[in-house]
Amino acid sequence: MRDNHEMEHKLYYKHYCKILSKVIKEVKKKSIIKKLLLSQKIKRKTTWNIICKETSKLTNENNIKSLRINDHVVYNQINIANELNN
Repeated sequence: MRDNHEMEHKLYYKHYCKILSKVIKEVKKKSIIKKLLLSQKIKRKTTWNIICKETSKLTNENNIKSLRINDHVVYNQINIANELNN
């Protein structure tokens, strides 16, 4: 009787270990896939930032704030653009 009970426990333990191993492998696989997808997303974003920067689609913070014209300082962006275009 005791041997039979011990054998059942061993079988249960082995079965449980197999299930646990499968679960651990699956979680590792999903974790790696998630990391890869995140890495690809970051790479795509970085790539697009480089493309936008090179094609000047990002906002340019090098705006001219003021311009001196004939001893007169102009601050209005439209007036500065008009003066530069003339």
